[in-house]
Amino acid sequence: MVVLGAGFGAPLRYVVDHAFRRRFEFPLGILIVNAAGSFLLGLVSNTGPEVSALLGAGFSGALTTWSTFAIDLDAQRHKPKRFLLNLFANISIGFIFAALGKFLAI
Repeated sequence: MVVLGAGFGAPLRYVVDHAFRRRFEFPLGILIVNAAGSFLLGLVSNTGPEVSALLGAGFSGALTTWSTFAIDLDAQRHKPKRFLLNLFANISIGFIFAALGKFLAI
């Protein structure tokens, strides 16, 4: 189930990130996928092991990315305002969306 979910999450992350990087200097695509994945993780937090494996660990795990987020932060280290915006946006929006998903959990 995890592999099946990841097979859809990873390509979606690539497509979203690639589409936004062509248009914006700020890594908005990564922020979007991290927020969406956090929301979905919260949403499926009360489901059974199959759904959790497919949508939580698989799809959301492959959709979200700490590694690209870290690379983006490293690239922004000489631009303190952009660095801090990216850092706090990803962390705070991730927590907020996860909490919202948990609140709305099925």
